[in-house]
Amino acid sequence: MENKLTLKKIKKMVSLLIITLFIGLTAFATVVLANQGTIKVDATVVNVRTGPGLSYDIMTQVTGGEKVTMLTEENEWYKVRLSNDQIGWIASWLIENTEVSAATNKIGIVTGEEVNIRSESNLDSEILGKVANGTELTVLFQQEGWTQIQYYGQVAWISSDLIKINETPLATTTVASAEDNSAPIQTVTTRSSGTNIRSGPSVESTVVTTVDKGESFTYLSTEGDWYKITLADGQTGYVANWVVDLSADQQPAPTANVTSLAEATIVIDAGHGGNDPGALANTFYEKEVTLDTAQLVANRLRDAGANVILTRSDDTFVSLDERTVISNQANADVFISLHYDSTEHANEISGTTTYYYHDKDMPLAEIVNGNLKQNGILPNNGVRFGDFYVTRENTQPAILIELGYLNSDVDQITVNTSSYQTSIAEIIYQSLNQYFIP
Repeated sequence: MENKLTLKKIKKMVSLLIITLFIGLTAFATVVLANQGTIKVDATVVNVRTGPGLSYDIMTQVTGGEKVTMLTEENEWYKVRLSNDQIGWIASWLIENTEVSAATNKIGIVTGEEVNIRSESNLDSEILGKVANGTELTVLFQQEGWTQIQYYGQVAWISSDLIKINETPLATTTVASAEDNSAPIQTVTTRSSGTNIRSGPSVESTVVTTVDKGESFTYLSTEGDWYKITLADGQTGYVANWVVDLSADQQPAPTANVTSLAEATIVIDAGHGGNDPGALANTFYEKEVTLDTAQLVANRLRDAGANVILTRSDDTFVSLDERTVISNQANADVFISLHYDSTEHANEISGTTTYYYHDKDMPLAEIVNGNLKQNGILPNNGVRFGDFYVTRENTQPAILIELGYLNSDVDQITVNTSSYQTSIAEIIYQSLNQYFIP
């Protein structure tokens, strides 16, 4: 009898355990399903990145009204599944309609003399850096007395009392419209490989084919943000206007009237690399500090909305010819090559020097050098003519900057620091802002 009672108790406990487990699994599934809800993009155009941060590459874009499936969240970024089953990451503030794409971000101008940039929206958070009065920053959104900004490729915060918001969005490049009878569109040319051609004027339309960079197609009409084109086999399709360039009368597309840094394409060239180490300091090579500086410059310019191309983003060898080809093919508005100098005898000279080759390079050289002279940490040696391959063979406005001497005791201690390289990035940013003023 006692054994039967014990068996009944065991069966009852097992039943209760199964019920409890079922309820728990159901609740977990409910949470998972809730986390994987469908969210709608409110911004005009949103970048989808390969990872949860502004430093990750842009894999594609989604447009306003498109729905994506949220899979998970990490560091204010949503991992999403797109309509074509691609997996990517979107900044959560883009979805919450507190910020839109880079084309419509607002600019904030720092009003304090020396203002702290912080990692979070409170006075106890880490200070990421300091900015001077008049510095322009890309504003994401504001809340409870704090303003979220882009700062050297990352999201950061500044007190709202110390920044004035310019209500005018960042400018975007304009091109001749289909209705412009003075310059009728004849062809569209793709900017990158893997560009999707779709059956209709929407990212939800099926992909007809993918095409390579530089392919041109006959333009038929415009439907919203999409161009209807004729493919090589006679089929028609649609391509998004943000991934192509236009040509009129079978001539190359007209150069955009760049009137702000946000409209510009900037090539930043980190000197040397790979098996070409450049000059040697006591503990580091020139190729290392040029790359570190170039990446800081690129982040600062991207924060302002500029299209930045690095000739190298890691320790690889890139020939001088390749560097100029990158600039010329991109039709860059500016090419800036970054170097650190050395002399035959140590401590002969110190400081920065700006070199040009063509007359067209002089305006840029003078503006950059003027800011190096006024705001630079090291002495300034002025603007000089220099017969360097990357400036001589460049069809675009190009300069080469020597940012210090690695066999100078003073310079080598200074240049291999984040504070010095950040100051150079700020100087180049401010210089380009001046350069592109109409």
